[in-house]
Amino acid sequence: MSLLVTADALIDGSGAAPLRPGAVLLQGDRIVAVGAHVAPPPNAERLDLAGATILPGLIDCHVHLSDEGLPDASARDRDPPALRVLRMAEHARRTLAAGFTTVRDVGGRDHLEFGLRRAAAEQVIQTPRLVLAGKIVSMTTPGASSWPGMYRQADGPWDVVKAVREQVAAGADVIKVMATGAVLAPAHERPGVAQFTTDELRAAVDAAHALGRRVAAHAHGIDGIRRAVEAGVDTIEHGTHLHEAPAVARAMATRGIFLVPTLKALANIADAPAPGIPDEIVAKARERRTDRDLTFRLALAEGVAIAMGTDAATPFNRHGENAQELAIMVDLGMSALSAIAAATCIAGRAIGRDDVGLLAPGKLADIAIWDGDPLADIRLLQRPPRVVFLGGMRVV
Repeated sequence: MSLLVTADALIDGSGAAPLRPGAVLLQGDRIVAVGAHVAPPPNAERLDLAGATILPGLIDCHVHLSDEGLPDASARDRDPPALRVLRMAEHARRTLAAGFTTVRDVGGRDHLEFGLRRAAAEQVIQTPRLVLAGKIVSMTTPGASSWPGMYRQADGPWDVVKAVREQVAAGADVIKVMATGAVLAPAHERPGVAQFTTDELRAAVDAAHALGRRVAAHAHGIDGIRRAVEAGVDTIEHGTHLHEAPAVARAMATRGIFLVPTLKALANIADAPAPGIPDEIVAKARERRTDRDLTFRLALAEGVAIAMGTDAATPFNRHGENAQELAIMVDLGMSALSAIAAATCIAGRAIGRDDVGLLAPGKLADIAIWDGDPLADIRLLQRPPRVVFLGGMRVV
C-alpha cells in the first residue's frame, strides 16, 4: 500500500533549502518519491498535514539507553538486570516518541542492549533503530571500574584487539574506545589526560575496520584527540579541547572524521538544575564550559563534519529530551538548517548508515513531522512530533 504525506514544508536532511509545500510518497518500508508536489498512484492513501514540516526521522549518535540521567548513576548499580532492561525499553520508547528514529548506543551494561534489539526485531517492543557498541574498550582505570558492566578493560595492542573482537562477537555494530579520561569518573581521573597509546588505538581501529565496524573515540583532551585521529578512528566523541590544536581539526576535516560534541551533557552537569551530582564531577564540567564552546566554533570554521549526539543518560540529560542539543548548536552559531542536517544526513554518515537520515527515493521511510517551522524556531523540535513513521509504519 502506498501513502502520500503532504505538509506546508519538507526538509530533506541534506542541508538543501526546504520545499514549500512538501510531499513524500511511501511504499512499504521505503520512500519512493519526494517533491513539492508528488502525483500519487491510484488507490494511494493520503495524509495531509496543514501547518506542519516533514523531516527525516532524527538521529542521536551518542546515547546510553541502560542509564537514565540521574544525578548519581551509581544509585542504580544494584538494580537487577530485568529491571534495567525494562527501563531501557522505556528510554527507547521515549526517544522514538520524540522523533528520533535511530540512535547509536555507545556503552550499555552487560550486553543487555543486544537483548533489547532482539526484542524490537521480534516486535515485542518498539524502539528506534539501534546501532550498538556493546562494552566500551578502555585501559585499566578506576573510571572504568566505577561503571559496572559498561567497560571491557584491556592493556596492550593484542588485548585491545581481543576486546574489540569480543564486542563484535556479542553483536556490536560499532566499537567505542576511551582515548582520554572522563568527566563522570573519580576525581583523580582527569578528562584532559590521554589514556590508550597510539599503538593501542591503532590496534583497535585495525581490528574493528577488518570486521566492518566503525570506531568512536571518547576524547576530551587534545593529546588523546590527536592520538585517536592519527589512529584513524571514525568519530571523536566530545572533543572538548580540540580548539587547542586547529591543525588537528583540519586533519579531521581532511580525513572525514566526524565530531559528536555532546554539548548538553556538559551543560547539564556544570549548571545542574538540582543537587545530587558529586562535587568533583561538577568541578570538572565547569572547568570545561568555555572549551566546549570554543571547540564547537572552531569545528564549524574548519569544516569538520559535526554529527548530533547528546550523551543521553548523563546527569539530568534525559532520554526523550534529545532535541535540546539542536538548540545549543544553533545558539553557538550553527544555522537551524545545518543543525537539522547534523541530526539527519550527517549523523547517518557518521554512524555508517546510508539508508537513514535523508528523504530521498530508496531510503528507509523513517519520517518525523512537527507542527510549525523549525527553521524559524529550532526549539519547536523539543515539542512532541505530530506524526512519526519508522520503516513506513506509523508509530506516533
